[in-house]
Amino acid sequence: MPKPDYVAGQSWTYRTRPAEEASRVAIRHIDHEPEDGEVFHISILDVKLRNHRLPGGMQRAMNHAAVSRATLDASLLAFDSDADTDESWRDGYAVWRQAYDNGDAGIFDIPLSEILGYIEMIVAASGEAR
Repeated sequence: MPKPDYVAGQSWTYRTRPAEEASRVAIRHIDHEPEDGEVFHISILDVKLRNHRLPGGMQRAMNHAAVSRATLDASLLAFDSDADTDESWRDGYAVWRQAYDNGDAGIFDIPLSEILGYIEMIVAASGEAR
């Protein structure tokens, strides 16, 4: 079976967590790195990400994540539409880019639902809001 053509500007359905079936993945940018090959910069929209640092304790989007093709292949289900043109992913990308270039960041190669759970765990471990 041929590899799907993932292109920046696409929105996809994916294997969501329970109660997040309306969530979509927006492919924002694709880098080609010598060590990691294709790196897909995505936003995961319309999620219920627990985050005690925000009013109401809920984050509705993960604006930036750097993921492998394997992550997309394991998670994406169908092309949905053109993605929105929201630029809020760029701040996270800039932080990731600097850290990656310094050897202090990598890319996710696990399914998207597991990435969301991992992020929740890291945020929860960072302590309660003050």
